[in-house]
Parts: sequence; structure tokens; C-alpha cells
Amino acid sequence: MMSKVWHKGLQFSAEVAPFVSKMGLVDEHRENLLRLQGVWDSLALLGQMSGAAADMGNTRSAFQALTGTLLDSLARRLLDNSVRRLEGKAQVAIDILVRNLFERTADVGFLAADGPLREHVALCRNTVPGEQQASSRAALEARFRAYVAKYSVYDDIVVLSPQGQVLARLDRGVADQPCSDALIADALRPDTPYVERYGASSVLGGRTGLIYASAIAAGEGAAGVLCLSFRLADEMRSVFKQLLQPGDRTVLVLRDAQGQVLMSSDRWQLPPGAELPAVDARHRLVFAGRDYLAVSVEASGYEGYRGPGWSALALLPVEHAFDALDAEDKQDLAALAAGLDTRELFDAELRGIPLEAARIQFDLQRSLWNGKLRSRKQADGTEFAVTLLNEVERTGQQLRQVFEVAIGNLQNSALVAVFDEVLFHARLAIDIMDRNLYERANDVRWWALDSNLQQALQKAALGDAATAQREAETVLRRINQLYTVYALLLVFDTAGRVIAVSDPAQAQAQLGRQLNEAWVAEALALQDRERHVVSRHEGSALYGEKSTYVYATSLPAPGAAQGVVGGIAIVFDGDAQLAAMLRDALPQRSGAAGLLVTRSGRIVSSSDGARWPVGEQAPLDAASLAKLSLLTAGESLSVELEIDGVVHAVGLALSAGYREYRRGAPASAEDVVAMVLQPLGPRLASKAAEELGFVVPQGSAVGADVSRLDIASFSVSGRALGLPAAQVMEALAAPRLTALPNAPRVLVGMINHQDKMLPVLDMGLLLGGAPCGADAPVLVCSTAAGQRLGLRVQALGQVFSVASNKIHASPTREGPVGLPQLVRGEGQGMLTLLDAQALWRQISAAPTALDAEGEQALLLSE
Repeated sequence: MMSKVWHKGLQFSAEVAPFVSKMGLVDEHRENLLRLQGVWDSLALLGQMSGAAADMGNTRSAFQALTGTLLDSLARRLLDNSVRRLEGKAQVAIDILVRNLFERTADVGFLAADGPLREHVALCRNTVPGEQQASSRAALEARFRAYVAKYSVYDDIVVLSPQGQVLARLDRGVADQPCSDALIADALRPDTPYVERYGASSVLGGRTGLIYASAIAAGEGAAGVLCLSFRLADEMRSVFKQLLQPGDRTVLVLRDAQGQVLMSSDRWQLPPGAELPAVDARHRLVFAGRDYLAVSVEASGYEGYRGPGWSALALLPVEHAFDALDAEDKQDLAALAAGLDTRELFDAELRGIPLEAARIQFDLQRSLWNGKLRSRKQADGTEFAVTLLNEVERTGQQLRQVFEVAIGNLQNSALVAVFDEVLFHARLAIDIMDRNLYERANDVRWWALDSNLQQALQKAALGDAATAQREAETVLRRINQLYTVYALLLVFDTAGRVIAVSDPAQAQAQLGRQLNEAWVAEALALQDRERHVVSRHEGSALYGEKSTYVYATSLPAPGAAQGVVGGIAIVFDGDAQLAAMLRDALPQRSGAAGLLVTRSGRIVSSSDGARWPVGEQAPLDAASLAKLSLLTAGESLSVELEIDGVVHAVGLALSAGYREYRRGAPASAEDVVAMVLQPLGPRLASKAAEELGFVVPQGSAVGADVSRLDIASFSVSGRALGLPAAQVMEALAAPRLTALPNAPRVLVGMINHQDKMLPVLDMGLLLGGAPCGADAPVLVCSTAAGQRLGLRVQALGQVFSVASNKIHASPTREGPVGLPQLVRGEGQGMLTLLDAQALWRQISAAPTALDAEGEQALLLSE
């Protein structure tokens, strides 16, 4: 059982109690409800003293119990929403970093096998320092600059001898002091693909950094160590900026396994180097005297890689953790929530609160209705009693309004969380894609500078195709083993003919293939080594006719020669990789789905290919497509869509690029938008508001004038009806009915009232409409002759007094309810005044259709 804690006169769940004082929305509703309950207590006391409202106690107790349930549910919902937001930001921060670092583990292994790098290390190993080594070093460092121009995530590249001597360095601002860092020995250990190390290092001149190191092979051993210094602070600034919108008070922190802060989005609140306590089970953390709502998450991992063992922490000062929502959003989503079947979205408690509130409100209305009936039958005190009951009714209406607002806020809070979530995850999905494709653009440009590939294509141009194929395939296969996101790597000659491929299984199908796609000619025409081309997302023979992206660029002639000797193309495994990105970016909710689509709505990738296949049109309506066409780079929005009869919350985010990749690119029909969908539920059947059109005539509330008539009103199928109050004993709340065998349809059963069995007519059926329903109230009526019957009606109205000149004969002929009279209200509205005796005649005719048992039951009721 969930433990409870008292807070300002109400009980709250233990996990939310520490934060309730910071929840302005909860406090506002608490004060309003408690104030009205105080008024209620005073009225209840007066009612008991006068005898006018002796049965208000149960209703008041029910309201009080529901107040506790409602406010506790609202508080837990606010806490859950805040925790979810923090958890999402923290998870994205660490997972984006880990994905990035995974690429670095491949980079260091590939670059360590670079031909010019190995040649320089061999030269340094076999010769004494001199002009030759200096010239070789200058050439290699120029190559490093070309590398970093493409892979801008590095701020230094260092080549070391096994003894720690600096053989080459990108950052010449750091002195060439011998390095004694343990990572050198670790990298030189056999069967160690790479070493990952963070901290102050002599490799970086004593500064702190994140280094990836790998041995530089030479025959059976190692001739040196390559170190890549990752721009961690720069990368985390980018991640923090992306995740924290202007005005967001959340603090994001990257910390190591010991809990020490490595990077922080706010150095003043949580400075690097600070040691943070553990987050408790209630998501609470106290640091430097400040109370935070906090969530800590570990990396999800990517391709089996989980990073350096770091975690991300998202914190929000508790005084800002539950700030009120925008009023316009409240109104929009509250209206949406009211029209949805949200059983799949909201838990049973949340769905039950509006139902319980409606039940209590009906009980109050019925109690007041019966109280007014009793008061009008009393000889004395009628005016005071009715006035008191009207005050109770007014207070009840105020309570109902406060409850409706609170329930609306509760439902709205749940929906806002969903819309925020799909928007957040759409941004995440497109960011993951941008970062991934940034690497692809870098890869193809860097691999085009591989001298072995350049020389192989030159040999093919000179007619030695067999040697060219063998040498190129050796390089391509080694690359593809390190970079597993590609389905195929290939090189082609200046005529567009495939010379070599990375996958032996595809060699027979692909070697010699003539490539006629538009991107081939575009790639061969490139002279700038910093440029590349990418195909449209379309089916390709290089990918089994499935749709994907192919990145390509020209292969320059080796050495100082001019021109190009062919091109290199890398076929992205888009079918698997893009779908995996979408799955990784989806919110942890049942039914969530993700798509990547073009501006025109064509599907590029899908997390649910069976429902929304690649190449088909996304489930976007005309209005959403219009919004999609107007999105600018990096812009996002959320929309509401109805798909197959189910309303979805949908987040849309357009690619913004990453670092140099696609930043500033002009708008294109091929721009990609991430689309995250979360089903909310089907729309509820439309219920048209039943406007009765009848307003009680002014001055009709109270009066002892003999020329006035007290009327007990009710409604059926949108019609205002009434009976003389003297003919109505009381209203019952959906009493249990005993069926009558073979009874007419309008005679729905019998009820036990004051030890008598009374027949019950359904007024909806009697008037030729729909039945009022099993949950409808039943009025107990009595004729002048003392015959009693029940009338099942849809809703109770008011009990009021009307002057006799407001009552007129009906111009219609006698029908199933006899010859009724009409009561003119304010304006044009009319109420049909019925008579219990005429209704009893419907009962007295019933035995002709009943069997002996049913007839006897009716006779006993008389």
C-alpha cells in the first residue's frame, strides 16, 4: 500500500510530499477547495439546524475524499512529467555523446594504418633526426590539418614513438616534451584495438582531455602510438545548447564513475570538479545548500560500445521544477482531452476522477432537488429553506467548477507531457541522423585521400585492372570492417565502371558494373577535396534496389599529378541504420512510432515498416504538409493528427545539420524531417449539447401566492418537462430494477420504495426517443388517488414556483402523456407540464400485455 504524508490538511503520497510546497498549481486548487469546503460546513450546519438539508454530510465527505485523491494525483502527475523531461534530456545527452565517441574508436584504428603516417614513423625509426625527418613531419602534419578540416571533432593529433618521443603533432603550440603517460604502454599491448583515456596528460602538454590511442603497426610489432584528442568541451557545449532551450533552468552534467563533474551546462551552479552526492530514490539531490529535482542515467550503448563509463545528470532547482503551463496550451489540450477516449493513455485513477466527481455532483443535485421538494411541502420556513438550499447549490457549483479546472489541468498536464515528449524525441531523431550523416560525409572525403586507393585507380587507368582490384579491395575491406554502418564501399574509374568493392560476396554482381546514376558524373567532376556529393534517397542497384543514400567524391591522382583517376562511393546501410536511429529515439511509451520523411511527405525510413513502408506517403493531412513545407532548418513543431480513427500527438523536426555538415544549405525537396507519433486514443462519439431553451421565469423561485404552482422540472432528450411538485415524492439515484416478464418496452421494471413495489416508465421511450439509460435518476410520483409510479428521466432540473398566468393549455392533441400544459419561461423557451394521473394510465393499460405474474405485481403496487 502506498504510504501517505500529511501536508496542510491533506494527505499526499510519500514520493511527492517533499515537492508539494513548490507546486503552485496544486496549492492554488488546494486553497480554493478548502475555502469552499469551509463555506460548505457552515451551510451544512444551518441545514441540519433547520432540517432543510440533513443529508449533505455524505456528499461533503465524498468531496473531501475526492479532493485528496485529485490533488495527490495532480501532484504525482506533475512530478512524473518533470522527472520524464529530466530523464529524457539526460539520456539524450549521454547517448549522443556515446554515439559520437563510437565513431572515434573507429577513426583512431583506421588512421593508425594510414600509409603516409606509417612511412613517417618508419623513417623516424630507421634514420637519425635531420632534414629528411623534418620534411616528412611537415608533410604529415599538413595531412593532419586536412584530416581535421573534415573531422573537426579533434583539436590535436599526436604521433609518439614507443618511448614517448613526439614524432609529429597537429598543435605546434605544445612543446615536444617526452611523454610518460601510461596510455602509451596500454596502447602497445598486443590485441588492444584502442585505448580511451580522460584526464590531464603529458601527451597534451599537461592539459586535460579525452584521448583515443592506437598502436601503429610495423611488421609483427608496433612502431609507435597515434593519439587523437577529442574536443569534449566543445561537443558538450553543443549538446547542452541543443537540449536546453532559452529560459530552461535545467542543469545538465556529465560525470565520471566516481560522481565527479566533468562537464556542466552551468559552471556557477555545478562546477567541473565538484563531487556530487547520489540522487535518492525520490529524485532529490542537495548540493551547496540548494535543493534539486534530479535524474541520473547511464548510457544505453551503441553497437556494443558503452563509452568511458560516464553518466549524465539532469537537475532542476525544485522552485522551478513545476512551473505553470502556458494558458493557451492548457485550453487547447484540455479541450482535446475532453473529446478523447484516453484509456490507453491515462491510468485507471486518472480516468476515474472525473467519473467520481460527476457522481458526487449528481448526488448533491439530487439531494438539493429533494430538499426543495420537501421545503415546498412544508407550511413554515419555506423561504429560508429554499434560500439556504440555493446557497448550498451555488457553493456546490463553485466546487464543481474548481474540480473541473483541476481535472482539466490534470488531463492537460498528461497531454502536454506527451506533446512535449514527441517534439523532444523528433528533435533527438533528426539530431542523431544529422550527426551520423556528418560522419559519412567526412568518411568519403578522407578515404578519397588514401594514397593506396589513388595508386590502385591509377594502375587501372594504365590497364592493370587485376592489380588495381586486389590492392583497392584490401583497403576497402579493412575500412568496412572498422566502419560497419556501410553496406558496401567501392571505387570506380573515370568512365564510371566499378573497379573494386569491399564485400567479396557482392564482387561477382558489382565488379565491372557501369554506374550511370547522376551522382557518379557529379562526383567525378569534383576538383575540391573538401567537397562530396550525395544521392537522393532512392533505390540503388548497389543496395539490392532498396532505397538509401550513396556518398561519393573523386579520387585525385597520386602525388603531385593533376586531375582525378576515378571516384569512391560509400553505400550507407540506410535500411537498417536509419530505422535503428528512429527506434533509439522513440519515447518509452506503448505504440510510439517514428518516421523520417521528405518535405513532400515521402517516407525515407520507418520504425514500423509493415504499417508505413519506405517510399510510401506519410500519414500527414494537407494542413500538416503545408506546415512541413514552411519549416526552416532546425525548426520543429507539434501537431495533432487522426490516423485510422485514432488521434496521435506528432512531433516534427527539420534537419539543422551538424558542425559543418549541411549548415547554411538552401531549402530542398530532399530535406528530411523526423516525425514521432504517439497514439492518444479514438475520439469519443460526438455529444451535441442539449440546449433546453427553457429559463425559469423571473420572480418564480419562491412564493406563497395561491395563484402560483410549484413545479419539479427535469429533462428528457433535450426537452424541458415538469410535474406539479405535490405529485413528486423524491428523486432516486439509479435504483435497481426488477424486470417484468413480457412487459411493454416503456415499462422497464419495478422498484422497491418504502416497502412497496412501484412500476417504472422510461420517459425517453414513452416520448418516442432513446431510452434514458440504466444510470439515469428515477422520480417517485404519486397521483391524487394515491397510486405511485417511477419515472426514469435523463437529468434533474430546478424546483420552482410559477404564476398561473404562465401556464397554458397545449395546442396539441392528447398523446402518450395525456393532454399536457405548457409553462412559458423567459424568452421563447417552454416547459411541458405533465400530470401523474395521465402517466398512470400508461401503467394501467400494461396488464393486457403481461402474464399472470406481472399483472399481480402491478396490482400489488396499487
